[in-house]
Amino acid sequence: MAKDTIRVSLDLSEPFHRRLSELEQLTHAESKAGVIRQALQIYEYVARKTLQGYKFVAVDKSGQQENLVFFSPYMGDLTADREDDRALAL
Repeated sequence: MAKDTIRVSLDLSEPFHRRLSELEQLTHAESKAGVIRQALQIYEYVARKTLQGYKFVAVDKSGQQENLVFFSPYMGDLTADREDDRALAL
C-alpha cells in the first residue's frame, strides 16, 4: 500500500455488498474501492455544482425531461476547504 493512503474497513450489509459487487462488474471498475472512489467523486461534483446553483436533468430517448434533486436546498457549504474542481480527482 502506498504511504499516502489510509486503509479503511467497512461493515456492509449483504444487500449493500451485492449492490457494490454488481456496480463493480457493471462499470468495469478495478475494484470495489474503485467503485467507492468514483461514487465519491460524482457525489462531490454534484454537491459542489448544486451549491453553485446548477440543476441536473435526466432526458429519456423521447426527449422527456425529469429534474433530478440530490440534496436539500439547505445543505451546508462544502467549499470551505477546497475551491476548485481539481480537488475532485481521487
